[in-house]
Formats: sequence, C-alpha cells, structure tokens
Amino acid sequence: MTTTAAPRRLSRAGIVGIAVGAVALIGIGVGGLVLFGWMVDETHFDRPSAEFDALETEVLALPGVETVEKERWVEAPTFANPTSSMRVTLDRAALPSLLDTACSSGYPDPVMWGLAVRTPSDAEVSVFADPVTSAPSPGCPDFGLDLVATVDALDALAPGRSIQAAIWENGRLSFSDLFDVGSDVAGMVPLVEAADELRRTAGVDPDAEVEISGPMLTAVVAPGDASAYAALLRTLVDDYGVTTFWDGAGGGTPIDGVAKTQVRCDPEDAAAVETAIRASGLPLADAPILFRED
Repeated sequence: MTTTAAPRRLSRAGIVGIAVGAVALIGIGVGGLVLFGWMVDETHFDRPSAEFDALETEVLALPGVETVEKERWVEAPTFANPTSSMRVTLDRAALPSLLDTACSSGYPDPVMWGLAVRTPSDAEVSVFADPVTSAPSPGCPDFGLDLVATVDALDALAPGRSIQAAIWENGRLSFSDLFDVGSDVAGMVPLVEAADELRRTAGVDPDAEVEISGPMLTAVVAPGDASAYAALLRTLVDDYGVTTFWDGAGGGTPIDGVAKTQVRCDPEDAAAVETAIRASGLPLADAPILFRED
C-alpha cells in the first residue's frame, strides 16, 4: 500500500516569521546601500564639541578676525575619530595673533585650517593646512612656508588679487590666481619675475620650482630663471599678442603622455613665437609646442 505524506502546512506564525525575516534582509540590504552612499559621498555627521566651540570663541575675539566657519564631523563606515576644520577670514594685522592662538590652544584634536588673509593693498591670500600631530599643539597649523613674510610679499606684488599659496606634493611652491577670469598673461608677469624672491621669502627648499598660475597662464620657474622667464613672456605678449600660455610642466597628463607648452596667438605669429621660446634657454625650450587659435 502506497502512502502519500500530507503537505506540510505553515502556521500563521511561521508565515509572519518568514515575512519579517524577508523584510529584515531587505532592510539590511537597503541599509548597506545607504552606508555605501554615505562613504562615496563622504557625508559628514556632526560631532559638536564644547572645546572646539571654545576655540572658535577665542579666535573670533581676536581683533581683525572677520569670520570663522568651523565643522567637526565623522564619516562612514567607522563614525569615529572626528575631523575638525576651521576657516578664518582676517586682516593681515591679526595674522600673528591667530597663529599664536592656534598653537597655544588647549583643543586636544588636530585641526584642518583654512585662512583668507586680507592685506592693506586689498589682496587676499588663502592657505590651507592639513591636520598635524607633531606641532607644539594639535591645533597648530603647518602651511609649509613662512606665512607672514609670504603674505607681506604678495601684498606688494599682487594688489587687489586673490592668490592661493600652497606647497604641492612634489615640493613645488605654487601661487594661483584662479578666481579672476579677467586676469591676462601680462598681469601675472610681475609674479613670475619675483619667483626667486618669493621662494626665498617663503623659506622653502632653494631648489624648489615655483609655479605661477591663473586662467590664462601657467609658468613653472626653476631657481634662477625668474628674470629670463618674465622676459620671454613680455616678448610673447608685447611683440606677438600671445593671450594664453601654459607651461607643459604645470601638471596634468596629456592623452598621448607628452607634456606640451600650449600657446594661443594669431596663427601668423606662431613661427616667431616658437622661435622665441626655443631661444629662451629655459627648461621648456625643448618641449613640444601646441598652438591654439584665438
């Protein structure tokens, strides 16, 4: 005699349990996607601190400090080790006091600093420093250069301009005016001519290159080449009407892997421009040249 087992019946409780489990799995999946999204977007989750608030109050109280923007946060997936950031807009006269306050602060965590220093000639010099732990205080910024002396030099050389000063990973000292879309090559030549002076003033490696850049110019100046580089640019602008000039050593990877000096000028002047560049004796004299038409 053949017997057939009766089909197993699920209880109402069992059905509910399966449904709850499925919802839980979906929830875990959705939660994982949300967490991944937070990681990709580097979403900030605020972690306020009374000590950081106190540092903000101390900085705001300094004469000549205009604004302070601060943030203290954690990120996915660890939600640990808060990052502290403080950005300050201030007058040149307040700069020494601000640096002293940052380095003597009792705030226990490293701080990412961003400063926008307004000078008597209406220049604005911006600098940024990553958190450091080896300074006298965790909040003490290390901008990699003599900031006070550099600000004073740019006050004289770049009145009315917004200049970002930085030390790149390759050790290059950089001065960038990327906000003035009306800035032309001729207006940047004084900074190029002062590149050797700026290197000494900043107190960086004497063998470091100096990059001067703006919307229409990138010039990478080797030690001792400042006068020759400035003379070349004046010739190109005054004699041949060059409107843009980008030194191929200024960074970026071309599609073909070959760094090129890029120039925009009248095609009729291209041959004369190339001759002037080749005769300059500068490191870029032997580099390929790409001409772009106005």
